[in-house]
Amino acid sequence: MSEDEKKKNEERIILKEIHHRVKNNLNIIIGLLELQSQNIEDFVVKEMFRESINRIRSMAIIHEYLYRNENQSLIDLSVYIESLADNLLSVYADNKKILMINYNMESVFADIDIAIPFGLFVNEIVTNSIKHAFMERQKGKIDIFLERNEFKIILIIRDDGVGIPVNLDLENGKTLGLQLVKLLVNQLNGSYKIFREEGTTVQVEIPFKEQKSN
Repeated sequence: MSEDEKKKNEERIILKEIHHRVKNNLNIIIGLLELQSQNIEDFVVKEMFRESINRIRSMAIIHEYLYRNENQSLIDLSVYIESLADNLLSVYADNKKILMINYNMESVFADIDIAIPFGLFVNEIVTNSIKHAFMERQKGKIDIFLERNEFKIILIIRDDGVGIPVNLDLENGKTLGLQLVKLLVNQLNGSYKIFREEGTTVQVEIPFKEQKSN
């Protein structure tokens, strides 16, 4: 093995250890929040804790992904999104409802600076659909579509639920979820649209430059 190969191998080992430690630290925080939330009786406050836990878990999933993969710099967003959405479905599962998530996603590789905010707004959108779109229904479906072209990543999350109330001001929404989506999409210099027809559809477009994996 050449000196350059040895150096790259040492760097890879160090990076894997960093991701492992970050993931473990995030899981400790999750554990502490879960313990504290057990003593909370107020439903609204308990839900705030649960949503915060899921936001932190979405970041922990990235570091777990990077720790387990040879490539220490790029994340396959399709794999990441599926892990996130499946986790949310299990967290908010209601035995009285039948909910399905359908995936139609290309493999899109992005670095951690894109993946973390991307994962956070996926977390907000999917959580909102699971919690609110099917309140008056026994079954429901969420479709997640991901593709990229030379210039942008396109993400579409669509549910066939009850739809967003007409009196909800989407542009000036005060909820933390909407504020986070706007903030994170802006952080990536992207744009988003929300459609209310036949359920709710959120379309996000993020500028993207082709990145090569190591």
